[in-house]
Formats: sequence, C-alpha cells, structure tokens
Amino acid sequence: MAEEAASEKGCEVKIGPPWLTKYEKARIVGIRALQIALGAPVLVKVKEGMNPVEIAEEELKRGVLPIIIVRWTPGGRYQEIPLRCLRLQP
Repeated sequence: MAEEAASEKGCEVKIGPPWLTKYEKARIVGIRALQIALGAPVLVKVKEGMNPVEIAEEELKRGVLPIIIVRWTPGGRYQEIPLRCLRLQP
C-alpha cells in the first residue's frame, strides 16, 4: 500500500496538462523511430510491413517506452514526468 501511494505521488503533474501534448508525442515518435531505424531493439511485436514510425507509435500506445518528459516554466522551474504518468490526448 505504501509503495502504491508513493508511486502515485511521483505521478502528480504540476506543470502543464495531465496528458501528452501533440508536440511531445511528435517528438517522442520521431526520436524513437530514428532509434529503431538505426537498429535499436524493438519493444513490441512487429507485424510484417511495419515501418519505424508505426512501430514507435505502437510502443507509445502500449506504454512500454521508459521515457521521462521534462516540462519547463518561463520562470526556470521544471518537472520531470515519467511517460507512464501521462495519458494520450483526450
């Protein structure tokens, strides 16, 4: 119980919306697709004919990417948010 409460506290989004913005999504998919194209291991089962962008989108949709989003304010404050704590846009 205490571990669950601690992990939920770590997921509190203080800066920006509680979902992944379209700009963050585009950057994640683009960077991950480049990694896959350059030979990085794939984290999901690949169907025949999938290109790196489709694979990256599937990894994002399934939530298997170990990525941390850093959001900044104009005042210089920032928050590091694990990708698993953000939901896709409504």
